[in-house]
Amino acid sequence: MVTSENLSEPSIQALLRQLTREQREAVALATGTMVQYYGVEVAEVRKAEETAALGALPPGYAIERLNGLNVGCGDRPIDSALVGIDAHRGTWSMGDGASFTSLAHLRGWAGELPFKPDTIDFIVALHVLEHEPDPVATVRHWLEVVKPGGGVGIVVPDWRYTWDARNDRDPWSHRWNPTPDLLRALHARHWAQAAALERIGTIPFKLSFDVVLRKHGTFVAFDERPPATRPTGYELHCRNTFVQQEAA
Repeated sequence: MVTSENLSEPSIQALLRQLTREQREAVALATGTMVQYYGVEVAEVRKAEETAALGALPPGYAIERLNGLNVGCGDRPIDSALVGIDAHRGTWSMGDGASFTSLAHLRGWAGELPFKPDTIDFIVALHVLEHEPDPVATVRHWLEVVKPGGGVGIVVPDWRYTWDARNDRDPWSHRWNPTPDLLRALHARHWAQAAALERIGTIPFKLSFDVVLRKHGTFVAFDERPPATRPTGYELHCRNTFVQQEAA
């Protein structure tokens, strides 16, 4: 019998390695243990999560043209065009001799992003929302920050294939138990007025699932061409608004 206590034992790991991925996922669900992935599956899970979250991009735009945030980026840059935000930056100790390197450009909390409303094109957040004590408020905040037509791409673990947060005592660990049905209910009750539930549960691995919310409204991307409201130096001079050194 596989349990949380014996999961890491070599004999149990050897047994699980003989099973298919689908069989291992079924074992995790039946026993309440963490689903095990091996070899190339680990990279495949990460790639599937990142691809799903990037569904938050406004349709028809290359990521290089957009202003996107990678909230809680950790060591996963996803794409060089994204601005990484995390509570940690650089290398920090996790205790027991372990360390972790965050690739964040900015330090900040997921629920308190330092951006004005309606200014960011899209947000991706991988394995972040489950750490928020009030996920409803955090998603509302993200939807305020993104522009109309912008998206929020979320990846969270399915607790039935990971662990029960009601047993978590670590201050950095999970604070609630996500499932696709719960996220659908949260959207219907709390976020539907602000955004459409565009996608949910497309990742082909049971460990985690994706949610893409699309903020209501028409998306307008940043235009790098100088607008008519930005006068030239000559025009400013003619208007007597050219900034220059005043005589003493």
